[in-house]
Amino acid sequence: MIKESLTALWSGKYFTRLLEARKDTYYRFLNCEYFTWRKLVTLIVSRMLARLDTAEFAQKVLIADDTLLHKTGKEMELVSYHFDHTTKRSHLGYQMLQVGYHNGMDFYPVEVSFHTSKRRPNGNSKKMDRRSNGWKRRREAFEKKTNMLIHMLKRCWQTDIDARFVLFDSWFAYNTIIAQILDIGYGVICRLKRSRERYLYKGRQLTLSQLWHEVARHELRCIDSWQVRATKITVSLPRSQDVAIVFVRWSKKQWRAFLCTEPEIEIPEIPDYYSRRWAIEVYSRDCKQLLGLEKCQGQTLDALVAWTSIVMIRYLILVHILAKRQIRGPLGPLFKDLAYEHLQIAFIKSFCDRLKNIAMLSSQLFSSDTDIDHFFYLLDILENTPINSI
Repeated sequence: MIKESLTALWSGKYFTRLLEARKDTYYRFLNCEYFTWRKLVTLIVSRMLARLDTAEFAQKVLIADDTLLHKTGKEMELVSYHFDHTTKRSHLGYQMLQVGYHNGMDFYPVEVSFHTSKRRPNGNSKKMDRRSNGWKRRREAFEKKTNMLIHMLKRCWQTDIDARFVLFDSWFAYNTIIAQILDIGYGVICRLKRSRERYLYKGRQLTLSQLWHEVARHELRCIDSWQVRATKITVSLPRSQDVAIVFVRWSKKQWRAFLCTEPEIEIPEIPDYYSRRWAIEVYSRDCKQLLGLEKCQGQTLDALVAWTSIVMIRYLILVHILAKRQIRGPLGPLFKDLAYEHLQIAFIKSFCDRLKNIAMLSSQLFSSDTDIDHFFYLLDILENTPINSI
């Protein structure tokens, strides 16, 4: 057994036993705390980028976002209540922090982590070896998402994932976070929130609102590509280098501010980059609506991590198919076409198997002078019809 090649293992009894395994075998595997799902997904992404990614460095970005993964089972491990800003209500589930890579055309999910809050309906916790990967994922669940984001970006840098900027919304827009990302080696483009954070401008410490009212709103100019009025101001942060803040006016009373760690960048480029953050929103929607992200039935955190990683791998397979077919567009139509094609093949195979069984059971009805070779030729046609239809 030890001397057998990998091909022999998969073509012999090993693969047969794998296919004959029942659902309990797969559930035990999903609940195993020793498998390194994060490493598997990272290796797949790095291999795909090495073969498929031909974009220029200026087009490469990393996108970070957090979303709420809804759950209904109150007995699930570490499940908790989280406030959803879209519905203005608390929902049961997990906070899911995601990091993905975007090259201007395709989105690649890279990392994911799950976080819990103090409002947990149960105290269930699986006992395990503290050296296992499952124990490490459980420790991550109690970390701040801001700290976890830095760890995830460091792993991306160590995996040689090149990117010009990291894109995220105002939730992560802190001076300390921006400084840490710059230390890693990535630039930052993010939306700013109106907080007490102070920026150094011409020797004065001003908040974002003060910068708008005293400086920015008097220097607005039209940006034809976005049909808005905007201006750029170069300021300094206490723990970071000089950064550019672009103020954009949407209406008479509404304005937004975006930060970029490259002060020399042109004004239209910053909203162009930031608009690509929508790719991770589309990815989350496709995973939930098409790939069954919220349909995990396991009660342990290990099963949730395994299920989410499998969904990420399925998404990467669809991205690979799009790239090989040289198709540029959303994954939804491709998923529906593949699902419809799979149903057709399954129906044809089931129909041909039934015809084959009927022919075998009715073989005694054939006359004795019928050539046996013709009969087996008919069976071969029924056997190969599903293969030829793929």
